[in-house]
Amino acid sequence: MTEFDRIRHAKSYPFPAPDHCFEYADGAWRRLDTHEFERGGRVPVLAAGSNQSPEQLARKYGHMAEIGAIPAQRGRLAGFDCVYAAHLTGYGSVPATFQHSPGTVVTVFVLWLTEPQLVRMHETEGNYTYDHLEDIAVTLDTGGVLGEAFAYSSKVGCLNHEGGCVSLAEIPAEGRVFPALAQVEALELVRDRLAPGVPVDDFVVQHLEDRELHACRSRALGEGAIQAGYRRRTILVL
Repeated sequence: MTEFDRIRHAKSYPFPAPDHCFEYADGAWRRLDTHEFERGGRVPVLAAGSNQSPEQLARKYGHMAEIGAIPAQRGRLAGFDCVYAAHLTGYGSVPATFQHSPGTVVTVFVLWLTEPQLVRMHETEGNYTYDHLEDIAVTLDTGGVLGEAFAYSSKVGCLNHEGGCVSLAEIPAEGRVFPALAQVEALELVRDRLAPGVPVDDFVVQHLEDRELHACRSRALGEGAIQAGYRRRTILVL
């Protein structure tokens, strides 16, 4: 991947997601118009950010042809929003996490993962905890309401901007109360905090090429992070 491609990749988070349910399989995906798929042996995992994107699932699972299909049901999660986490990804973006947000209804995808698929997903979520969420309400596009699910929560917490969280503009929500920024704007925000005056593309390249600087910047973002305000039971610290 060229430097230009790496910058574009970092600025493209959370990557394109369809406006309907889908099924990912073997590097490709198709529209899913039914809830009638085999749920036996699968667990429902809420996708807050890039895991909503077939493109990202292909990066995580594309080399594993034997891993099988992943149904992804689109729905609306009440009382939550998708906000920026207080760390940087290994590929340079500011990633997402969930946050309690009364009155907000945010678009999510529910990934129905088998045990091998879940093990692989854990491997890609190193800055998160794997949590069980009860007493939630996900109204699914294909009908029905999901009352519990699993999710990944940022270990450090949510990015703190002027005392509040910042939503991902790319992820639709109704009744949003936090200010919303696109990924490029979020990168500019953290650039202004950590390296004022540096062009945003140079800012990204700097922490992509220097792992110590990357770690230092993530630690700095974690200072004053806002903790998740929703009830959860942590299953694993990844």
